[in-house]
Amino acid sequence: MTTPARIPEITTTMCRGCGSQVSGLNGRYACGVCGWVNNWAEGHTALPTAEEDPDWPGPDAAA
Repeated sequence: MTTPARIPEITTTMCRGCGSQVSGLNGRYACGVCGWVNNWAEGHTALPTAEEDPDWPGPDAAA
């Protein structure tokens, strides 16, 4: 069974480091001016699991 693709939402906020306007996906941001990034847990959606990654080689690949 195939999982439906998630469509990311482009979101915008002010950088907490320097005040520049930054855009990101689903509430996750990185500022190209000062290097500030917000914590991954502040995003609007759950992050995908490894199994949902189309490049995931499977559970036996890490061994």
